[in-house]
Amino acid sequence: PRPRNAFIIFRCEYSRQHTQPRALGTDNDDDADADTPNPTAKTLSKRAAEAWKQLSMSEKERYKALADKEREQHARLYPHYRFRP
Repeated sequence: PRPRNAFIIFRCEYSRQHTQPRALGTDNDDDADADTPNPTAKTLSKRAAEAWKQLSMSEKERYKALADKEREQHARLYPHYRFRP
């Protein structure tokens, strides 16, 4: 697995904060509460990108530090890992 970058960490956090947990037993969108709709992954990504652009450099630094920490941990766990697209 590839380590996450600063934006991906931000997007994961953003997604958790902007989605409502589904009630047990609801498998499709027809049962979703109309007052609290869950946005699609595509919509969430667009909103996260806009929110990321609005962050100050100091706010982005927090996510960059988390990404650096994750990258270091990944390097220890997978010392011979090389990204090969």
